[in-house]
Amino acid sequence: MASFKVRATNLMVFLLLITVLFFTSGSAYASESKLEIANEYIRIVVNTGEFNVGRFSVGTTGGDPERNTDQNKHLIYGGNEPWTSYTTIRIGNESWVFGGQTNSRSGREGLFGEMIQAPTIEDGAIISTWKTGPIEVTQRLSFARSSTTGLLDTARIEYELHNVDNVSHMVGLRIMLDTMLGENDGAPFRVNDQALLTDSVFYRDNMPEFWQAFDSLSDPQVMSQGTLRSDQVSIPDRVYFTNWGSLADDLWNFDFQPGRDFTRKGEFELDSAIALFWDPVPLRAGESRSYVAYYGLGGVTIAPGEISVGVTSPAQVIADELSQQSFTLVAYVQNTGKGEALDVVATLDLPEGLQLADGQNERRLGNLQVGETIQTSWMVIPTGKVSGKVTYKVTVDAINSESNSVQRDIEIIRPAKLQLDFVGTTHLTIQSERLTPVPFEATAIIRNVGDSDAYRVGLTIYCPFGLKLAPGERATKYPGTIRPGEEVRVNWRLEPTGVSGNLYYSLYLNSSVGREVTNNWIFIPGLQPKIIVEEPRVVHGGDIKAGDHFSVTVLATNIVDFQSASLDLVYDPEVVEIVGRKLDISRGSLFVDETTNPPVFLPWSVSSVDNYTGRVSNISGERGGTPLPLAFGSLVTIHFRAKAPGKTLIGLENLVIRDETGEITNYQVIEREIVVKP
Repeated sequence: MASFKVRATNLMVFLLLITVLFFTSGSAYASESKLEIANEYIRIVVNTGEFNVGRFSVGTTGGDPERNTDQNKHLIYGGNEPWTSYTTIRIGNESWVFGGQTNSRSGREGLFGEMIQAPTIEDGAIISTWKTGPIEVTQRLSFARSSTTGLLDTARIEYELHNVDNVSHMVGLRIMLDTMLGENDGAPFRVNDQALLTDSVFYRDNMPEFWQAFDSLSDPQVMSQGTLRSDQVSIPDRVYFTNWGSLADDLWNFDFQPGRDFTRKGEFELDSAIALFWDPVPLRAGESRSYVAYYGLGGVTIAPGEISVGVTSPAQVIADELSQQSFTLVAYVQNTGKGEALDVVATLDLPEGLQLADGQNERRLGNLQVGETIQTSWMVIPTGKVSGKVTYKVTVDAINSESNSVQRDIEIIRPAKLQLDFVGTTHLTIQSERLTPVPFEATAIIRNVGDSDAYRVGLTIYCPFGLKLAPGERATKYPGTIRPGEEVRVNWRLEPTGVSGNLYYSLYLNSSVGREVTNNWIFIPGLQPKIIVEEPRVVHGGDIKAGDHFSVTVLATNIVDFQSASLDLVYDPEVVEIVGRKLDISRGSLFVDETTNPPVFLPWSVSSVDNYTGRVSNISGERGGTPLPLAFGSLVTIHFRAKAPGKTLIGLENLVIRDETGEITNYQVIEREIVVKP
């Protein structure tokens, strides 16, 4: 497989060189085997071929505008036919692979689900959905701003998991990325003070803000970055740096050996990859959860020299005097001179508005061999007393080399601030024995009145008693990022369940800003359960005259937990008759299951029709397994012919309505008098 990956890499580079000529900012491209979105920095490709549908790759187009060596390079292996990276959904003890079946080593042993939505470009993102067992999973791939460059040169990788079952499940996620720097598959992962070249793991409690990778500080071809901890992403429980082969073969837990280099398992070439884990936690029935990861280009400001110095840090940091959050500032130092650099020291100079979280601003790095790169980091806190652009400097000295320094700007901005309004219908009314409007709408209105973006905005509506979500609705919705000055509206459709009175429902807002809870109230008037003989319906309309045909429906309204019904219907045979006997008696809608396609007829029967005594005997029907929570529909429809002028009562006798536990008695019966005119 090693040789195959090399050949495929060269082919992908050639194809990238050809196709990049067609890309403009924010462009999209589709073919029989792929979908693609691209801007002036990077492109995202999703496989739509016969195998590996839904898998994706990331590469550069123009790359970093400050560098002319990183155009048309790989960031995630795969080019125009992605297959090596894949995502695992862990449900209980089962591992499902997102997307279509594979013909490759990567994820071959997994379970594969049912495609709900093929990869589609919508609003600048590539979206696809698969049903993996009881969980519906939606993948959204789009562009985002890098934390260090501030440019739209990063792939935003989101998975929304929705439990479509009626019970809770333990659900987790693993994203495996087959990382690559152009042609280089063995460059170290650089994390804080470490350059990782062997199997390594970080846990949530000590999760770094980001990792970066580049081949050379003095002459970098590509600088990639994965963001692990920020307001924009979902912090993983674990992240592993290892070889691709181990992650390709094992769907969840995998062969991890601290200290082993990144040689592809079972082969002889360096082939690095990362795996981000969000461990399984309960996902309740109907609940949704979203995970977001960032991977793209990294921003490093470099000052070349005998000792080359590079620094990186967030392009923007958020601060006020009440909320001071630290961030990581990393310095890279490479000996690009002709001899060993002795007693190397790096010194950080901070401007007003930034201060060290702890420790000293000076780092002693020891001696550096020719070509050797070392790194160090500081934790820095914005004080909140200064906003706007500030500049810090890192200076590197050695006993036998000229001093070198590099400066980098940081913009300090005020935090986001969300205002939440929760509005909805205040009361329902009764029209024709039914509540209206049903379903009714509840709307969340969120405004960002702060100075920075609010990330990971999620809204969850809870209906604790008497209300439920309308069919097709989800309790949790994700507006995503809300920018300063932006207003977003999110709607839900709700239905009553048969309980009357003042009912409350709640809205939970979660975001990078924090959590907020608010309630709404709605008045639901009480509905009187009724069995009604409806007004007759005449073919020509108007009054009923002798010789006319008309129909009468017996309606059941607002019967809670309706299971079955039986009744006799009586009439005056001197005034009306049922000509077709049982053929003129139609099944009521309450005894048809319309949730299936085609609808299923439930048990229903009529014993006899007697036009001499004027009686239809033992009209009966049964719902079967599950009662209706709130019945509103017909029990039977009878088709009559008017025989002679006069009046007749269409009456109900021997009426029995039941739920699962027995007979229901709390209902009103409304019979109907029919007048036949000459």
